[in-house]
Amino acid sequence: MTNDVKAARLRYHDAWNAADTAALDGIMAPDVVNHSPLQGQPEGVDGFKQAILMMRAGIPDLAITIEAMVAEGDLVATRWAGTGTHTDTLMGIPATGKHLTVSGIDLCRVSDGRIVEYWQELGMVAMLQQLGVMPG
Repeated sequence: MTNDVKAARLRYHDAWNAADTAALDGIMAPDVVNHSPLQGQPEGVDGFKQAILMMRAGIPDLAITIEAMVAEGDLVATRWAGTGTHTDTLMGIPATGKHLTVSGIDLCRVSDGRIVEYWQELGMVAMLQQLGVMPG
């Protein structure tokens, strides 16, 4: 089971790096529960598609690297880092041209090879500081 849950999370990672929203239909359950949505993010797999499109619009060269992954039972935890250049509006913040590094930790529950629940802790404060919209 450990390899199956890791494989599901790796496919999710690959979809983000390729900006392949269509791939999410085979990676996530249609009614996947997002326990940490971004403001205004729709429920289900469509919300994850919207998140990819939003991030890619503001940071088109976004590249995410998995730094650590641990799986047990039907859960997989992943620590990751993303880098890219803020060249267009992102979350209402006009382009700054700044290079960003953001990190996060995800926890996914997988059933039948698909992500069915998702939690995320995102380094949002550090990202906003790098963009210059929040004091350091």
